Amino acid sequence: MTEQDKSATEPQNSAIKAVSEGAEKLEKVTHDAKEQVLDVVAETQEKLQAEAKQLNASVQEQLGQLKQDVLQKIEALKAQFGSSPKDLGELKDFVKTEFSAIIEDLSKLGKELKEDVSSISVKHKDQLAETFKRSKEHTLEAWKKVNPSKTETNDETDQA
Repeated sequence: MTEQDKSATEPQNSAIKAVSEGAEKLEKVTHDAKEQVLDVVAETQEKLQAEAKQLNASVQEQLGQLKQDVLQKIEALKAQFGSSPKDLGELKDFVKTEFSAIIEDLSKLGKELKEDVSSISVKHKDQLAETFKRSKEHTLEAWKKVNPSKTETNDETDQA
């Protein structure tokens, strides 16, 4: 191999080496960014599960309280009314009224649950959007560290 051949292959080898190093750095940055996104998504999922558990506990508590209230009212009705046809007619009307109120309360509770679930979904969407935004910013920052742009390099040489 002549001296000219050696000098021609040296820039190629250094360019290949630089590209290889850049690719390795980019792969590391990509891996780190992916890990950050997965961590934040897992954290968000944990938060949402905790909120869902709280909401479920609240709903269960409300339903338990409703059941207890209904049982207490039935016991009060038993004590108030006798077994005459007139008393039974009044009891029937009273039970209809109470069950209508219960159905209305359950309907309101269902609407509240739907709103709560919708709110949780919106929070989840917002948290994921924020997570992806931060991840993108971190990735771009890391990319800039790995591969500084020519304008930044020119700025640094101008300052020197």
